[in-house]
Order: sequence, then structure tokens, then C-alpha cells
Amino acid sequence: MKKSIVSAVVLAALTTSSAFAAHTFVNDAGDSLTLDGRFDVRYHDKGGDHQGEWNSGSSRFGLKGQMGLDDGWTGFGHAEWGYNSGANGDNIYDRLLYAGVEHEKYGKIAAGTKQWSTFYDVAWFTDMGRLFGSRGSGYYNLSDWGIASGTGRAENSITYRNSINEKWKYGFTYQTTREDVGLADGKTATLKNGMGVSTLYTVADGLTVGLAYHQNEFDDIDAGVKNIQDGDTQRIGLLGVNYVNNGLFVGLTYSQGSNWETNTLAEFYDHRGVEFFTHYHFDNGFRPTFNYNYLTDTDGNANGYERQYVVPGLEYHFQTNKLLVWTEYQFDLGNEKAVGNSFENNDDQFAAGIRYYF
Repeated sequence: MKKSIVSAVVLAALTTSSAFAAHTFVNDAGDSLTLDGRFDVRYHDKGGDHQGEWNSGSSRFGLKGQMGLDDGWTGFGHAEWGYNSGANGDNIYDRLLYAGVEHEKYGKIAAGTKQWSTFYDVAWFTDMGRLFGSRGSGYYNLSDWGIASGTGRAENSITYRNSINEKWKYGFTYQTTREDVGLADGKTATLKNGMGVSTLYTVADGLTVGLAYHQNEFDDIDAGVKNIQDGDTQRIGLLGVNYVNNGLFVGLTYSQGSNWETNTLAEFYDHRGVEFFTHYHFDNGFRPTFNYNYLTDTDGNANGYERQYVVPGLEYHFQTNKLLVWTEYQFDLGNEKAVGNSFENNDDQFAAGIRYYF
């Protein structure tokens, strides 16, 4: 969508005569439109000879609509755009676009070009770093970070979510064909028949356990892609645990996959990986964080490619999860940098930023 169109939509929302409260506009019929997003300014030093750069991080804005329907049904839609500045370039791009209906008894169904998959209902437990992390459990894979593969913001997808009771939830994802999917090293393939399922169970107050699974079928694979062929299936399973108690947050995920990950030379491999994230939010606004990621192959096809990060961080929240400054340092203990046909350790990295949610 062009910048002028997006700007017009946002301006129309901001200047409507509907009642305004917390960025939500409501008309006489009870239909609502909510404007949300964040401003994110970062400084990023990639180590080595890198001179450091300023960029717009994960800045974004979105629109959420909701309307009441007959017989207890609710209609909804959500569109979200990211915007780049500084070293990230200068453009607006789509992040989410989906719409659907929801019922307290019959559940929630949505269709979209991009929407959070049911796999991510478990994966988010450790996707909490401001810049670093989220690279140990496979949900942000291939060249677009889990969009085409369906474990992040699933492309061309239909999702269904419901619950058995207050403690037990479940969901399904289905994806239609995705062509020219970026794998690695400029290579592409087609992904077909994307299917996923997840379930979450609240064991006790603040303690949730989740399981997730997703798979795709390969087709039209470019020459030079190794260890897979047309008709092969890629699979991934994820176990997650989340614990929240006042200021303490703990997330742990463990994954195993077949043909799910590829190194930077477009060599697919089976993997296992783990992520751990924790923070403690003190009453004075300080929040120390700790993030650990590890992912390795289980079949020898990665040729020594391995991810391993230790990421301590510190945040100060002027208002909790509203306005904050943060810093993270990534100690890189893995081997991801291609040197010929082998891999070496990358430089450590540092980042800091300020974020404002609206």
C-alpha cells in the first residue's frame, strides 16, 4: 500500500467525530476502530569494523476494527504496517492483514495475507528480546523470519482458535501455496500444504505449558539447494513453558525439526534448539533481562553451522511497557559466518534504544 493511502486512512481515524478513549473510536452502533503502534529508535553496533548505525527498529502502526453481529457473533479486522528510517531505509511495508468472526462458544476464525500463526501462540514465550534472540527454536526461519513457513506471521493463512475450558486452549493453521519463498543464498522454492496445530494448558496461576507443530511440502526447488528435493516435507515441533509472577517473567522453549532450518549456503538440516528468556521488573522501573539461544543440527548436514547467543540486557521503564529505554549485548558463541564451505564465529554486538507505545 502506498504511503499516501496509509496516511489517509490514519488521518481519517484521527479526525473522526466518534467518541475517543485510549485511541479507540466508537460509533453510535457500537462498532469500534482502534489505532495502536510504537515508535522505536535504535543504535546498533555489529562489532568488528562496523561503525554503528541508527535505525527505526521495529516501529509500526496498526488499525483494529470490531463490530457486533447477530446471535453472539463478532466481526473483526486488523491491519498493521511497519515503517523504516535511518539505516533501515525509507519505506512502509505491510506486517499484518486479516479479518474474521468470533463467538464465545464456537471460537475464532480468521483469514489473512499475514497473521500470527497458532504455532506462535507457544513460540512467543521467548520472543521477548528488543533486538537480539529468537533464533534458537526455529519459528523465525528462512529468509523472511517465519512468514512463508507459517510459524511467525503466517502468510496466506486461515486460523481457528477455541478453548475446551478456562484452562485449555487449542488452535489450527492452514496455509495455501506460497511461491518464490526465499531460502538462503538467493535460492527459492515453493511451499505447499502448510498445516499447524497448537495447544496450551494453564497448570496453575501464572504457569502455562504449550505444544505446537507445523509442516510444509517443498516444490519447485532451485538448483543448488542441498539436502531436500521436490515432494519432501519440512516439520517442526515446539514445547514451551511460561511462568509469570508479579514482576518475574520466565519463558522456555525447546524445538526439534526435520528439513526446517538452512544455513547461509542453502544447506537444509534437521535441528534441535532451545531458548530461555527471563526478566524481573522492579518497582523503581528497572528491568534486567537475560536471553539464551542455542540451535544445532542433528544430522551433520549443517557442516558446522551453529547458533549460540548469551544476551544480557537492562531496561528502564518510565511507565511500564509504555515508554522505556533499553540496552542489550549479544555474546556470539556460535558459528554462523560462512568462510568458504565452513563456518566461523561472528563478532559480538551491542544495541540500545528508546521505545514508545501508543
